[in-house]
Amino acid sequence: MPEKLITVKEVAALLGIPRTKIRELVASGELPAYKVGGKFIRFRREQVEAIRQEIRARIASTTPISAPREEIKILPEAEYSESYRDRIRDFFYFNDFYLACAGITLIILFFIFT
Repeated sequence: MPEKLITVKEVAALLGIPRTKIRELVASGELPAYKVGGKFIRFRREQVEAIRQEIRARIASTTPISAPREEIKILPEAEYSESYRDRIRDFFYFNDFYLACAGITLIILFFIFT
């Protein structure tokens, strides 16, 4: 079964930060993300969970509140290289409903006009 990628909304809920901040982190390269179909941003759940654990560990190991806090910087993981096969599989995965509707519409039009 193909890996299910998660959306910006789901990542925001997992990390507890706003969607706009998620998009900023992606743009700056601090949060690894993948574009599906050239415009949809998706994330791997394992990578987001690892970042979440890293944030929790850093928060737990910080000094008392009276001391200055260290800024948490999320390091990007290695670049994910997609093959054409992966892109095609993602296209069908995220657009299966629209493709099915188009197919059903074509079949109905075929029977109407023949």
